[in-house]
Amino acid sequence: MKPAKKKQTLHKPNSVSVSKLSTYHHGNLREEVLDHSRKVLETKGVSSLSLRDIATDLGVSHTAPYRHFPKKMDLLQALVTEGFQELTEGMERAWEHSEDPLEKIRKAGVEYIFLLLKNPRRTELMFGGEIYVSGDPISDELRECGKLAYLGMYKIVEYGQKSLKLKNSVPTDTLMMSFWSGVHGFAVLNERKWKQIKSKEEEETFRKEVDQILEIMIEGTRL
Repeated sequence: MKPAKKKQTLHKPNSVSVSKLSTYHHGNLREEVLDHSRKVLETKGVSSLSLRDIATDLGVSHTAPYRHFPKKMDLLQALVTEGFQELTEGMERAWEHSEDPLEKIRKAGVEYIFLLLKNPRRTELMFGGEIYVSGDPISDELRECGKLAYLGMYKIVEYGQKSLKLKNSVPTDTLMMSFWSGVHGFAVLNERKWKQIKSKEEEETFRKEVDQILEIMIEGTRL
């Protein structure tokens, strides 16, 4: 009589281990964390940003985002760095927009205003708030991106002065800061109006108002 064959059982991988593995090997997690954080920041504010909550929302381990952002301030600085990168790109578009110095500065104003209106809470972090009062050192990348954004607008104003289209009786950085303050203030004061726009006609009216405000600002800086 032959001995009974032992029933073979296939070894199944531990489902918990697989789950943990997938959470650590999430595709491009850093970018997904940043993308989700932007949405939370704009809809709920900086106080609602939590790396653990973001991990839960993305369906990854609570510890996974910490591999890219060891603490919340690292995440905030990364978001602000992105903001300055986008502002730099906007200033580059303004520079290439036209050979006319006044058209360059008008385009720079439009770029700045609508970048702020689309990301008001991030803009608050870019120019104040937790980033600069936390005591945490500012990253080299953030410093460099902020400098490039500043120089992008500086170059446009300087070009206007050298072309004898903008006042050159004041230093370039002073004239630039006057214009920058004007477009920033307009965007901040009109954030609610922008959010309440519900039709294409209302948006066109708002954009005409932006053009008129920029014309007033430019007129005040012309030579």
